[in-house]
Amino acid sequence: MSETKVEIFRNRREEFWKAICHVVERGESGAEWDGNPVRVQHGPFGITLDVHAEVAGYSSGVITRFRAAFINRDGFRFRIYRHDLLSTIGAMLGLEDVKTGDEEFDRAFVVQANSTHEVRLLLQDDSIRRRLLDLDVHRLEVRDDEGWFGPEFPEEVDELYMEVPGRVTTCEKLHELYGLFADILNRLCHLGSAYEQDPHIRLD
Repeated sequence: MSETKVEIFRNRREEFWKAICHVVERGESGAEWDGNPVRVQHGPFGITLDVHAEVAGYSSGVITRFRAAFINRDGFRFRIYRHDLLSTIGAMLGLEDVKTGDEEFDRAFVVQANSTHEVRLLLQDDSIRRRLLDLDVHRLEVRDDEGWFGPEFPEEVDELYMEVPGRVTTCEKLHELYGLFADILNRLCHLGSAYEQDPHIRLD
């Protein structure tokens, strides 16, 4: 009997857990993880985890981030970020402010999207909203490229991006964050936005 999607997802989580524990807890050279990229294949999606120091743009300081390129079937774009980042994130044309109806979540986050219907469907999942709050995620968005210094994406390819402040080094929290990120990718596929096909983009 072939693997179900649930079994494949569970196996991918285990692969990521092993990769993270190897790099973060022991280190490839026995030293502390220096934040260099760790990659794992989640179905057709290559998920990249790293620690990044931003000195300009949306935020500053050290952040831990998850990224994955995907084929965006319908051009759905959204940004979800903490209210305390309001002063550092500029307006994006074509995105409207959206309320989810979850008072705690709406107090903590600004939600913007080019489709109110789709972003509400995405955040209809209570588990996703709870984990965005509890895991201290500061920004989650679909962006069209990696910026000035990143790879240029084909027209139909976008990137799912998630960041938390500081250097996350515990295996357990990184595993939880990966689970959240992968669940969001899966939900985008379920909604018909992300296409389950390898976009052949490597994020360094």
